[in-house]
Amino acid sequence: MLNRVYAEAAAPQSRYGKIQDLKLYAKAFNFLQDKNITPLLQLQEVVSEMKKRSRNTNGEIKQTELTLYQTAERYLKEHLGKDNVLKLKAWKTEVSDLSEKKRRLYEDLQTLRAEVQEAEAVKKCVEQAIQPEQSKEKAQSKRRDMEL
Repeated sequence: MLNRVYAEAAAPQSRYGKIQDLKLYAKAFNFLQDKNITPLLQLQEVVSEMKKRSRNTNGEIKQTELTLYQTAERYLKEHLGKDNVLKLKAWKTEVSDLSEKKRRLYEDLQTLRAEVQEAEAVKKCVEQAIQPEQSKEKAQSKRRDMEL
C-alpha cells in the first residue's frame, strides 16, 4: 500500500513537497519493516504499547523523584542525632545511585517519546494511504447499489 502511495506521490506537486512526501513514506516504510508490521491493527497495537511504556517510564521517574526526597528526609532524621553530624559519604552514595537511576529513566523516556512520535507519524501516513482506497471502495459500492 505504501508503495502505491509512493508512486502516487509523483503526482503534480512542488519539488519540495514531493521530496518531503518521499522522505515521510520512506521513513514509514523503514519503521514498518524494522518492527515487522504488516496489518494496520498490528501498527495500532505497537503504538499503543509504546505509549503505555512511555507512561510507565514517566511514572517511574516521578516515583524515583519522590524516593529521592523521602530517602534524604529519612536519612537526615535517622542520622542527625544529638551531635547533629551527618555521615555524608553514605548519604551521597545513596543519592548518587538514585540520581543515576533517574538519569537512565529520563534517557529511556526520551527514546520512548521519540519512538512514539515516529510510530504516530507512520500511523498517520498509513491512514492517509488507506483513506483514498476506502473512498474508492465506498464509491464502487454505491454505484453497484444504484445499478440494482
